[in-house]
Amino acid sequence: MIIPLRTDRPPKHTPMVTQALIVANLVVYLVGASGSFFDRFDPEALASFGHFDPRDFKVWQLLTYQFLHDPHGIWHIAFNMLFLWVFGAAVEDRLGRVGFLGFYLVGGAVAALAHMAITKAPVIGASGSIAGVTGAFLALFPRSRIKVLLFFFIIGVYVIPSLWFIGFYFVIDLLRQTGDWLGRGGSNVAYMAHIAGYLYGFGVAFALLGGKFLKREEFDVFFLFTQARRRAAFRTASRHGPAGMWDSAQADTEKRLGKLAARADPPGETEASHAQLRAQINGLLTSGDLPAAAKKYQKLLAEAPRAVLAEQHQLDIANQLYANGVHADAASAYELLLGSYPTSAKADEVRLILALIYVRRLNQPQRARELIEKTRPKLRDRTQSALADQLLAELGP
Repeated sequence: MIIPLRTDRPPKHTPMVTQALIVANLVVYLVGASGSFFDRFDPEALASFGHFDPRDFKVWQLLTYQFLHDPHGIWHIAFNMLFLWVFGAAVEDRLGRVGFLGFYLVGGAVAALAHMAITKAPVIGASGSIAGVTGAFLALFPRSRIKVLLFFFIIGVYVIPSLWFIGFYFVIDLLRQTGDWLGRGGSNVAYMAHIAGYLYGFGVAFALLGGKFLKREEFDVFFLFTQARRRAAFRTASRHGPAGMWDSAQADTEKRLGKLAARADPPGETEASHAQLRAQINGLLTSGDLPAAAKKYQKLLAEAPRAVLAEQHQLDIANQLYANGVHADAASAYELLLGSYPTSAKADEVRLILALIYVRRLNQPQRARELIEKTRPKLRDRTQSALADQLLAELGP
């Protein structure tokens, strides 16, 4: 069992709708669970009025069923509300409060109709609505990570990509629904409602991003497409030399070099030297030898001041140079990273590190202030925000 605890995408605003939905679900659950203690209240009447029954279709039940959960156990509502809290806050932050509420309720209705299309069994619960929220989260934040509690052969807390986590649950629901179709199920879980919810949520969020109704950010699915095109462009651009930024040092065999030379004009000595340095740096990074890779990059930087590696490699090199105390070269590496990858997920952190270098090491206050003022409103981590404020104080008025 994999239980989500939180994501690395905290909301910028208080998720009031998400909180209200959780409270509403809990209140209805407690009313139903405690109904037997009140002579004048019949919990079965509440379930009969609110559940969605495909054999006796009532329009209002497309909404009311979303707030009903099994009163005889805690796990149904507990897991639903946990998933809603973990994923709902970030999605609400992107869609806005009114938009998120409408998206959530329509998602539950879509899930109920999909359930009705394959079975006539009554259904209750917010699972379909929350699956919609989860699908939207995947489209809006596919590069995010999730802290999870794992109960399997081992027990522990781990951080995994959201794509893996959500994909895992989607595949599980798909397999179980297939099992039900093949007569091997027997579960009372509405798997088709989950599946429809995932598809609805991802599809709506994708359409909003594609139509630019939502502003695209460095964490959404369209950024993955941009990144893929950028990688393809870099590979194309690096084919003229014996080894490009995407090639490993081990790949530069004599036979490979001969083939490249046969189909392209031989590069000049300078270009060949730079390409060879890039290959060596990539090989060292692949083997985990960051100190040696940083030294090679310093040599490349001296010969080609605009030389940039792949995004993660460039960041690793810049961090290593900073750790080595080579502040001028580290600043150059960070600046090149920002210039080549302006939408990097690490851009704000890089600007803060650069500002620190410029304030305390290289005495470039104007550039430092520019970087801090650009990144300060976007910082979510309190430590980073405090550092930004401290650097501004050191710069003075």
